[in-house]
Amino acid sequence: MFPENLNRTVARFDVQFTLSEHTQQKFSSALASLETAQTKLSKSIDDKSSHHAFTAGISSYKSDWTGDTLVFPVVIYCEGTGYNPSTGIFTAPSAGTYVFYVSVQSSLQKYIYLDIVVNGSSKVRALAWYNSGSSIAIHQTGTNLVILHLQTGDRVWVRRGGGTGYYSYSIPITTFSGFKVN
Repeated sequence: MFPENLNRTVARFDVQFTLSEHTQQKFSSALASLETAQTKLSKSIDDKSSHHAFTAGISSYKSDWTGDTLVFPVVIYCEGTGYNPSTGIFTAPSAGTYVFYVSVQSSLQKYIYLDIVVNGSSKVRALAWYNSGSSIAIHQTGTNLVILHLQTGDRVWVRRGGGTGYYSYSIPITTFSGFKVN
C-alpha cells in the first residue's frame, strides 16, 4: 500500500509541477508583453518630446520701426521647446526638417520686407509693399514660407530687410510660426 500511495503522491506532485511550469510560462509571457508595452509607451513619450511647434505674434504696431530682429512676444501656441519670445529667436532643440512662416502687414502707406534668417543667412523674404502712386490709404500684407533642414542649435529668426513700420493688433496680424516635420 505504501508504494501505491507514494506513486499517487509523486503523480500529483508531477501534475502540480507541470501546472506550475505552465503558470510560470504564462507569467513570463505576460511580463514580456508588459515590457514591450512599456518600451512602446516610452518611445511614444520620447517621440512626443521631439515635437516642436510655435506661433507667435505682435499685438501692437510701430509705424517707424527700423530695428533688425523683429521680436514676436505674444506666444499663441507652443509645443516643445525652441522659441524664445524675449528674443524672437527659435533655436532648434534637435536636428530635423522644419517649416517656418512669416506674415507681416505694413504700417499705413509704408512698405516693409522681412527675411526668415538661419544663423545669419537670409533664406526667404516677405514683402509688404505700398504703391506710393496710390491715393488710397491701405496696409499691405506680405507672407512667405520656407522648409529647412536644421542641425541641433541652429537659430532661426525674422530680420528686417528694408522699409519701415509694421502693423498688428491686439489679435496679432504680424506673426511668425515654425514646426518640426521630422
